[in-house]
This record gives sequence, structure tokens and C-alpha cells, in this order.
Amino acid sequence: MNIRTLLGTLALGAAVIAPTISSAQQVIIVNGYPHHYRERAKGYIASIDKTVVTLRNGRHIFLQNGTVINPTGRPLRVGQYIDVFGPPGGEGSINAYEIDILHGAHY
Repeated sequence: MNIRTLLGTLALGAAVIAPTISSAQQVIIVNGYPHHYRERAKGYIASIDKTVVTLRNGRHIFLQNGTVINPTGRPLRVGQYIDVFGPPGGEGSINAYEIDILHGAHY
């Protein structure tokens, strides 16, 4: 195999592989969740006002269409201990992607 053939083969290989590499999305996992779940809060629910849950520590959790609540079908209630994941919502709040109910109503 001469140099010209080798270089041609390498160039062709790079042309085929480069679009695949550039179109691949890298997902970074942090604490078992995708990187867009970069905020996390645990606490007891102090109040619920439509789409805003306030924890006893004063932190606000914003619910949105598509927020996943686990276990599925269980409603959020004052006094429940929850674990919340989602991007920051400003001023210490979280736009909840997922809420896990860890314990029932505790007062």
C-alpha cells in the first residue's frame, strides 16, 4: 500500500466518522441523574399553592407540566418529606423535573 492510498483511506474514514462524533450528545450523569437535574433539595412540605410547593426551610419548588411525582399517582401533601430534582429557578428555587415522596405526612 502506498502513501497516497493510505492517506486517501484515512481521509475517507475521517469524513465518515466526524459527523457521527459531532452529532452524538454526551449525557453527564451526576448522582444517578442527568446533568440537567443539577439542583437537588430534600425537605418537609410546609405549604402548597397551586404550582408552588414551599419547604419548611423556605425554599420554593415550582411544579410544571410534566413534573414526575414518585410514587406515581400519589398527591403531594403538607408534611410529606420529599426529594426534588431540577434546574435552578432563581433565588434558590428549583423548577422541579422530579419529586420523590420519601415519607408520608410528618408533622
